[in-house]
Amino acid sequence: MKRIISLVFVFCLLIPVVANAQEKLTEKDAQAMLVALQEQLAEAEAQLSAIEAEYEALKSEVTALQGRRDDLAGKLAGLKEEWKMCQYGRYKVIEGDWLSKIASMRKVYHNGSKWPMIYEANKDKIKNPNLIYPGWVLLVPTLDQYEVVSGDALYLIASYLSIYSSARRWPEIYEANKEHIKDPDLIYPKQVFTVPH
Repeated sequence: MKRIISLVFVFCLLIPVVANAQEKLTEKDAQAMLVALQEQLAEAEAQLSAIEAEYEALKSEVTALQGRRDDLAGKLAGLKEEWKMCQYGRYKVIEGDWLSKIASMRKVYHNGSKWPMIYEANKDKIKNPNLIYPGWVLLVPTLDQYEVVSGDALYLIASYLSIYSSARRWPEIYEANKEHIKDPDLIYPKQVFTVPH
């Protein structure tokens, strides 16, 4: 390949010289021109070698960067999984539980039809949604909105597994819903609150 490029380069240099030559060159002039062309060819080959070396160095650098990118992508996936684990509530399965029953519990969603949320969050563990086993700890995805039911209070809502799993975080719900809540001790059924995460 180098030899072909060199020949093409020499040929390209000779064409203008031959085309513009009006009179015959003497042997001495031709020799001098040939030496000059050989020097140019050597210089071009040196430049080509330098470019090839630079290309190889860049190629190995790209390979190293791709490896680093893949490593960082793996770490990011791990961090996302950890973040999910930190954000979600947890429920320990006891004998006699099933997903719809867990979802319908007041401290979870108090709505049995939301069981698919628990299933989706635990697909790595639950192969069949009809089979869950005592002792399993299931992740309970959090809600972005919550509809107040009779007997609720802000601290109770905050303590639910589908909200924060911590009664102490009730001020976050209050702050995010001040236009609906005039007094944090007075909330009413059917009110819908935004749950900031």
